[in-house]
Amino acid sequence: MATTGTVDKATLADLQKAMIGRAVIKDTDMNPEMQGEVQDVIVSGIENNSAQRLNVEAAAKYIKENLDRKFGPSWHCILGEGYACDLHMQEKTMMYMFYNGKIAVIVFKA
Repeated sequence: MATTGTVDKATLADLQKAMIGRAVIKDTDMNPEMQGEVQDVIVSGIENNSAQRLNVEAAAKYIKENLDRKFGPSWHCILGEGYACDLHMQEKTMMYMFYNGKIAVIVFKA
């Protein structure tokens, strides 16, 4: 059976259901210990600011402030769906991940 590289809507919906409550790191240059700590902060920020609907501003602020406190300033957080960016950052401080299969998060230190 040949595949065309496209995903039908039913398969995409099943994948999104399977991703609920899951964080998947897409790319990072952090050491493994730091990855776990940063991922925990990101998940906490999203879950603590998602009563009925995600409050993107509050979640990003929570993540940034907690990373600043834990690892020193100056952290940045980009969070949402459907965006593009070009970044310059310190080495070993970048993480790009997805939460619930559709919320993309990039954190980095500049």
